Amino acid sequence: MFDETYTTGLPVFRYNIVRLFNKREGFFDLNIQTEITNERLHFFKKDKEYISTYVISVAVFERGKTDEIPLSQNSEKVVYATENYTETQLNKSSKKHNYVFPIPDGSYSVVILIKDQNSKKQFKVKKEVEFSMEEDLGVSDLQMVSWNDDENFLKDYSPNINNIIDKKNLFTGALFEIYSLEAINLSYNIEYKIIDRKGTIIYNDTFKDLLKENLHYQVLKIPLEKFNVGNYKIELEVNFPERTIERESTFYLRWKDLSLNISDISLAVEQMLYLMDYDSLKPIFSYEEEPKKEWFQEYWNNLETSLSLKKNSLMEEYYRRIAYSNINFSVPKKQGWKSDMGKVLCIMGDPDEVQSYSFTRNSRPYEVWIYYEYGSQYIFDYIGGEFRLRK
Repeated sequence: MFDETYTTGLPVFRYNIVRLFNKREGFFDLNIQTEITNERLHFFKKDKEYISTYVISVAVFERGKTDEIPLSQNSEKVVYATENYTETQLNKSSKKHNYVFPIPDGSYSVVILIKDQNSKKQFKVKKEVEFSMEEDLGVSDLQMVSWNDDENFLKDYSPNINNIIDKKNLFTGALFEIYSLEAINLSYNIEYKIIDRKGTIIYNDTFKDLLKENLHYQVLKIPLEKFNVGNYKIELEVNFPERTIERESTFYLRWKDLSLNISDISLAVEQMLYLMDYDSLKPIFSYEEEPKKEWFQEYWNNLETSLSLKKNSLMEEYYRRIAYSNINFSVPKKQGWKSDMGKVLCIMGDPDEVQSYSFTRNSRPYEVWIYYEYGSQYIFDYIGGEFRLRK
């Protein structure tokens, strides 16, 4: 899963890189899907319209040779215009991009870059991929998809970019291909299970099918009524008469209108203790999940409206600080957001300057965080395996 914790202010995009089969022997299809949400773009107002312009580029290189001429590439310029200001602030995409490159067996480097023409900022990702056919039989990567019409699935489905699934959906699916060079009418057995972050099996299923063509599409339909918000892993086994092929993937079930850094609504409410006193929050702890989520969303919407901020911007920033604290300041038996550094970061934001002092004979290590705008500083001493605020 892509982590936006460190990328505030950049035109971050979501993407899938999926290896599929090509009907040409020895070739594969490298399928690259991308999208960027409107809130990650910069808009200029011209006359009555708000206009955003960005360029997205995709290139495929021989592995490790990204400074040479690419083997394949594509680039397009996108202009999005709207008269509705709220459209510019939404956590949704105005367009999805899909690029397919036929590629022979081998190892490759994929580079995806997006440049916001208005802000001149850009964001780039680089991934290594490998293609190899296991004998005369193969199973593609898993791809998370959504659809409405079971009977016209192949025409109706759409990919879930970055494997993000809306909590309101009744089900989701994992699509993959089974390819055989020669074997037709080959029977196989599928076993798969969905595992949560704690390693608990939430759902599992098994069924049999028949490979009637060289290229066969298969989808695992996963009901979501028992799933809570959070990360999950799919473990798949395709059992043929003489061999077994395994694949796995992850997906993230989220509330569409909440921060990606929120995976547990009860914990997200608890983490508001830096914003509200305990007595005000105590009744909320006993709410069921859906009423708790509705209260949570209403609180942040009212707060951001009162401050004339764009929707979800303050919530995104606050839980970015929580996530950053957990990554950088956690110690055994204490999450980073509960540490002294985490508390200061969550309330004050990123310091303007950090001064670090290492261990000397006469003093222990310490850090100084300086906030010029507020004319304040915080000193943290390294005591007992963590940095503690000096009183």
